[in-house]
Amino acid sequence: MYERGQNQIDIEVEETLFDRRVTATMSRALGVLEEMAGTDRVPTPSEITDSIGEGVSYELCQALSKVVNSDAVDSLDVTFNWSRVAAAPAGTTLKVEFNRDAIAIVERVSDQLKTSVYSREHVIYGLVTDFRRHPDDETGKVGVQALLQRRSRTIWMDLPDTDYHTAVHCHDTGTAVRVRGVLTSPPGGTATMMVVDFGPDPSVGQ
Repeated sequence: MYERGQNQIDIEVEETLFDRRVTATMSRALGVLEEMAGTDRVPTPSEITDSIGEGVSYELCQALSKVVNSDAVDSLDVTFNWSRVAAAPAGTTLKVEFNRDAIAIVERVSDQLKTSVYSREHVIYGLVTDFRRHPDDETGKVGVQALLQRRSRTIWMDLPDTDYHTAVHCHDTGTAVRVRGVLTSPPGGTATMMVVDFGPDPSVGQ
């Protein structure tokens, strides 16, 4: 999608990728929920917290519960059909199924997420465009250009060594990144993010 070392996002490309990213996130989230609901035990609090990074949310759990628990539905099947032009994004699933037994586990997940602070977190997609790091620094400052409210903004973040090198590699190869964390974006000020998870955009399938 992007050239090596490109230093500016293409708004048309980002808008084209939007539907694919949303669908990929939904696929991964439903796949994680199906996996948790298919075991013989209740998922642990840490497993539920980790699922947030795959797109699982209180709202998604509530929507599944509402559909499957309705009088007209005994189970819910969801199938994802990806374009033959591009490979399916990594970590996505082709089909998921939820019956009422599975929904009982989904509701347990929902109960924990309801009291979580995950709603403060944001996910952004964009290009690594800037680096700032001195030889003795334990972390490196990275600028990721992304769309915020349909406007191009550079979001600055401090990354540990491993993530910093990942950022350099993504910049050098023209690979878009996906970043999850707490976003601060004051009007007219510098946008920053406290990063929870950083890596290549899995929706692109590179």
